[in-house]
Amino acid sequence: MKLLLIGYGNVGKAFRKLFHEKKERYPILQNVEIVGIVTRQGLMLGDKENFTVDKQVSVLDAIDYVKPDVIVDMSSPNYKDGEPSVSAYMRALSNGIHVITVNKAPLALKFREIFDVAEKVGAKIGFQGTVMSGTPSVNLFRIQPVVEVSRIRGILNGTTNYILTRLYEGLSFNEAIKEAKEKGYAEEDPTLDLNGFDAAAKLTILTNFVMNRNVKIGDFKFKGITEITSEEIRRAKSEGKKIKLIAYADNYTIQVSPQVLSPQDPLYYIDGVENALEIQNEIQRIIIRGPGAGPINAAYGALSDLVLLLEGCL
Repeated sequence: MKLLLIGYGNVGKAFRKLFHEKKERYPILQNVEIVGIVTRQGLMLGDKENFTVDKQVSVLDAIDYVKPDVIVDMSSPNYKDGEPSVSAYMRALSNGIHVITVNKAPLALKFREIFDVAEKVGAKIGFQGTVMSGTPSVNLFRIQPVVEVSRIRGILNGTTNYILTRLYEGLSFNEAIKEAKEKGYAEEDPTLDLNGFDAAAKLTILTNFVMNRNVKIGDFKFKGITEITSEEIRRAKSEGKKIKLIAYADNYTIQVSPQVLSPQDPLYYIDGVENALEIQNEIQRIIIRGPGAGPINAAYGALSDLVLLLEGCL
């Protein structure tokens, strides 16, 4: 099986490193090889740690040139139109090439269109890394067949959860953001986290996959944490409660908004950069928690998809 990696930033490098570490130990990966890595700079042929350009080609041309069995998208999300990843997926899937991605934008924007192409030709899409990174959110549903999910609810953005935790502990908003950036929990421009967009993108993907909906980012209202006041934090704390940014979907409502939680709520105890997801179906309620970000976590999400693909479980 031949892999073409798209993007070679922190996540791409973490994936390549993890892939080689696991390949030495797990026979299922023995016949898998990375045959190229493509970035905005061009295409590197083969599998080398240090990126160099062998051919000045676009992502689409790289797919045609390398003819991989799987493309693994580690590139940064482009929420304007999802490009070049959307076109790359369409090109790959229509030719029977499987897609594994940690890039949220294409599926948040065009989930149903992308899956329609895949289903026509029997190609597979792995996207565990788009929601909660390596913590099995998407892939949890792959091993829960024939259940009907009526509600999903969770904390899906580690940056805002960390900031809210530190506000609760006494920091000002600006101090909490500054600390989050210093620790690598927030981007230099954390707007998409703070305004709820990132959580909304993840909720879009989950809702479409788990509840068989057809929604896109922007189809529902979302609100972030920028308008939360220090007085609201103090009031919640005095009442023994916490404010959390909650992503929620049921058969009637989809939204992201700050909510005041009591200690009786399991999400009350999710602090720092940790994420959590609560799933309600007609059989049972399930709650999972774990890290929702970080290069190694995202890389593991993609690698777990690769192994599931090899095992015929995607």
